[in-house]
Amino acid sequence: MNLDLQSRLAFGFLIATCLTGVFATIVSIWTINRSTIAEVQNRVRQDINTAKLIYNNKLDKILSVIQFTAEASDFAAVMKKQDFAGLEPHMRALIRQGVNTPSSNGYPLLDLLTLVDENGTVLYRAANPRETGDSLREDALVRQCMVTKKPVVSTEIMSYLQLVTENPSLADRAEMDVIKTPLAAEIGLRKLTDGLVMKAAYPILDKKSGRFLGALVGGVLINKDNEIVDKIRETVYHDEKYRGQEVGVATIFQGGVRISTNVMTKDNRRAIGTVLSKEVYDRVIKQGKDWIGRAFVVKDWYITTYTPIYNIEGKVVGILYTGILEAKYRDIQKQTIWLNLAVTTLGMIIAFILSLYFGNTIIERIRVLKKATEAIASGDLDYKLSPDNISGFNMLDEAFNKMAQSLKQHNDELQKMHQQLAASERLSALGQMASGVAHEINNPLGGILLYSSLILEDLPPESPLRENVQKIIYQTNRCKEIVQSLLDFARTPTGDFIPVQINQVINVSLKLVKDQAIFHGIEIETKFAENLPDVKGDMSRLEEVFLNLFINAADAMKNGGKLTIATAMRGEDTVEVTVTDSGKGIDEKDIPHIFEPFFTTKETGQGTGLGLSIVYGIVQRHQGTIHVESTPGKGTTFILTFPKYGGSPDA
Repeated sequence: MNLDLQSRLAFGFLIATCLTGVFATIVSIWTINRSTIAEVQNRVRQDINTAKLIYNNKLDKILSVIQFTAEASDFAAVMKKQDFAGLEPHMRALIRQGVNTPSSNGYPLLDLLTLVDENGTVLYRAANPRETGDSLREDALVRQCMVTKKPVVSTEIMSYLQLVTENPSLADRAEMDVIKTPLAAEIGLRKLTDGLVMKAAYPILDKKSGRFLGALVGGVLINKDNEIVDKIRETVYHDEKYRGQEVGVATIFQGGVRISTNVMTKDNRRAIGTVLSKEVYDRVIKQGKDWIGRAFVVKDWYITTYTPIYNIEGKVVGILYTGILEAKYRDIQKQTIWLNLAVTTLGMIIAFILSLYFGNTIIERIRVLKKATEAIASGDLDYKLSPDNISGFNMLDEAFNKMAQSLKQHNDELQKMHQQLAASERLSALGQMASGVAHEINNPLGGILLYSSLILEDLPPESPLRENVQKIIYQTNRCKEIVQSLLDFARTPTGDFIPVQINQVINVSLKLVKDQAIFHGIEIETKFAENLPDVKGDMSRLEEVFLNLFINAADAMKNGGKLTIATAMRGEDTVEVTVTDSGKGIDEKDIPHIFEPFFTTKETGQGTGLGLSIVYGIVQRHQGTIHVESTPGKGTTFILTFPKYGGSPDA
């Protein structure tokens, strides 16, 4: 990967674009497949529900025809007289002459219509009048009607003999050859010798007593009758075709054999006699459950739904099936996937080109920044980037210019600090010299004080010289105190934190400055609390804190004023010190910055801006706090707090 930055960016954009495209493609293909399958399965569920409605509607119409026939004629009187000649024309008119016979006024014609008495004995067969006297008592539908005295309707299996007895013309439809398949061989199916009949029975009751007199039984043989399946295809799929094939198909199975279907074979014949798959047979026929899924039906793949058909006793006697040609949805799915791939690929190309373009703008701007940093590194701190609003790097340009400006400011401040450090070195040397001078002066002062005291002792009380000698002793002691203060100030801080009395520290600091010229015209007032506990600190550092505060206060009161120093207890564990001046005060906008290094409100050359920052640092190291309250024109108050010795875990 020894590539330059521009090549790396291009390579990275290419990889990121390809990975994004591949991921988007995989997700979109998965989503398309999932949504397509879900949509088709949802549709076939709706289709099978519609098919059930059409199927049950046919059952209801058969029952309606039989009910209308039973109620339109006085069957009770006919049965008593055993004279069926009057009924024969009307009942025979309800028998169709073939599967292609059109229905009457939307109501189906029947394949069988039989009148039985109260014991189930056949009194009259409309399709076979010569066959009478046999009993239908064992017929489940007739038996249910006899017991409940109510109309019943269901789909039943009738044997070849029963069908031919009811209507001899049904013989060619009752027998059906079964196409050889492994399932057909397994369940022993070679030929159907019975039929699936949509059957209804309507009770005939005595109008006065309500006694059961018999029943009118009729039905339609489904075998080789494609009226229902074609009605389903027409209603649900509107006879839609795709590449010459029906988009939707429907089938009625007797057991596992197609007896009514519009599924076509390869030679374009209805697939009557073909057998469904073993998987579907086990699921629907044996378990009595619906089956939804992809299945190969005769010659093509379909998305299918199979639902069981039950007889009156709750046994599965057949299957109602609907299916949608998978090829249509498969092609739609492929087209959608290819379209998605095309859009994704185009998007990847555009994204890569745009990424490359913007990457190049970044590289160009990096080169500009590199040139600018080289200029700064060479010492040209006044170098500035021109604003570039077009490329969108204006924010970075502003940040760079601010950085350069800040570097220049810090460089200037470092120069000032260097000067200040040089001054500090001179002050340090001065302190050492002051210490030496103080030691040299201290000895003569001691001699002057000793001999003055001896002279005072020898003078009589009434001597006029006595007052002058006392002045000499007083001034000598005052000089000793000043010399001692110089020694204390020149002493190098030890860094040891020991118990100290804050009132004593303040007094020592005041002695160092109160007689200086800057304090002329300033009234100094102290309000020290008595019996203050010790605080833990470095006495030299604390003196430095108060010296800075006193000198700042004097600077703020050049025309005179009042300096008030007060100490007190705050709570049980904190000592508080307030330093208040009556000077010019601090502007509100400057208060948040006064403890920042190099920040000063004094005129140029009058201060370094380090004093209060040093004060803040020392107070922090003593685990104390410092804050300021000020009103412009009325003065300033610094409030310091220190934990008492032993008052905190760290003390």
